[in-house]
Amino acid sequence: MRPGTFFAIFTTPSVRLLNGTITGSRCAYSEANFYLAIPYARPPIGEFRFAAPSIFNAKYGDDGSLNATLPAASCPQFGSSSFAESGVQSEDCLTLDVYVPPCASIQSKLPVKVRLYGGFNEAGGISDATYNGCFSAKDSIVVTVNYRLGPLGYLSVKKAGLMGNYGLQDQLLALKWVQSNINAFGGDPNKILLFGQSAGAPDTFALGTIREIESIISAAAIQSGGSRTLPTIDEAENFTSKFVELLNCTVFDAQCIRERFPPWYRQDPMCLPALDTNQQNNGFGYGWGPVVDGTFIEEQPEKIGMRVPSIIGNNANDGTLFVLAQYGAALTNITESQYQEFLLYSFGTLASNVSTRYPLSKYNSSVISPGFSAMSDIITDYGYRCPTFRALKATEARGVNVWAYNFNHTPTCSWYQAIPNDPEILQLLGPTHTAEIPYVFGLTNHLPLSGSPSSRSGNGNCSFDNAEIVISQFMEHAWTTMANDKRPTLTHVWPKWNRNSYTGIQIKDLIEISEMDYRNCAFWDNISGRV
Repeated sequence: MRPGTFFAIFTTPSVRLLNGTITGSRCAYSEANFYLAIPYARPPIGEFRFAAPSIFNAKYGDDGSLNATLPAASCPQFGSSSFAESGVQSEDCLTLDVYVPPCASIQSKLPVKVRLYGGFNEAGGISDATYNGCFSAKDSIVVTVNYRLGPLGYLSVKKAGLMGNYGLQDQLLALKWVQSNINAFGGDPNKILLFGQSAGAPDTFALGTIREIESIISAAAIQSGGSRTLPTIDEAENFTSKFVELLNCTVFDAQCIRERFPPWYRQDPMCLPALDTNQQNNGFGYGWGPVVDGTFIEEQPEKIGMRVPSIIGNNANDGTLFVLAQYGAALTNITESQYQEFLLYSFGTLASNVSTRYPLSKYNSSVISPGFSAMSDIITDYGYRCPTFRALKATEARGVNVWAYNFNHTPTCSWYQAIPNDPEILQLLGPTHTAEIPYVFGLTNHLPLSGSPSSRSGNGNCSFDNAEIVISQFMEHAWTTMANDKRPTLTHVWPKWNRNSYTGIQIKDLIEISEMDYRNCAFWDNISGRV
């Protein structure tokens, strides 16, 4: 053993910032170091509730030190989403986690990947084991960000001067914190990739269209989301005013809304799904989210497009996860009546239009049930594939380089504790919503993960096969090189997307170049303003 080797193995990692010294720890399954629950904004409570965040500039503790080895509290969760975090929740939640390769130093200038989680802007958090950056912090630094959700993140009541978009502004402030501080961890503030999945994808797209974003990030990756038509602040008030009524406040009284929210939330945080209005996008659960406020989000993001080079894609079967969650074992026997109920609830007076486009007779050869396949296709197209297509078109029209992908591989292991590690269920789901996450994060062993980055307890014992490891390496490398070079410089040739060919990457058992299929998107574009 070389002199100093034994000492190096057990050296506690630490980083010095203006606020003080942050002490981290070593990952259980890799040599990477982690720093958890670092505050980037002051607690958004009291007078700072329902307001834009402000930077955390206080000293860490009484002695200027921060123990960054314990998982962060999640921001308060809303609704009944399966993505909701079950651990500690707190309004004092504006924190981030940083995962750093063992060789990193202040001279390293490593590319940085900043991740926004999904969960309908109602649920989610950085302490979810699936977002563990220990495995992907190899030649880059990985940062995951907590941000406000539900009404705390997006309540807009114009008459009270509450303009919404607080969660989106949290994300932007976190990016600014990374830009200002990542050098101390060994990162390059000029090589930052923002990547978001599910609700984090349209959030990434919205942020990618604001004027100042080019001075903060160098590239982006958008996973299963993209361009959604956002409500204006006036349209959103049709929804948010009902929430204000729950608090027994008027739409003119910001102080009342701020003061009465905490006791209401502690009493019944799950009552919001009962507010069933058109602002919930007809059953798809997007009641809370960004709005066009004329200031932070000046106009519809799809009219602007991404201002930085971007990877944008979706999963081939994004919708199957939601149908399984809704119907469970009964999905093999979804009746025509249930299908029509789904259409009516989701699309109202446009249900017949959608039924004509997706008739059950088209799915008679489905090995599961025609209703399951039809619903899955509708959710995939309406919720994910076509927003991806719109984001691609808007970005390419702006003259910004953009690359498309379609994730079309069925994982052989469960990646979430909530998904049974059952081959039949995994095959039924196929390349469903969230299925690409472990590949992007390099999570190929001990699946599904559970617990903190420093723990080996509670994890699964499933491992991806060699072909899946290659897929993971491909996606990790593409995301990292986007941060580093503003293009996915891979051994494979990944052509830029353009509206004449729709060419991109099919991520299947093998990586293939092919034309993306957006055949149903003209239909959804035609009716999207009425849905």
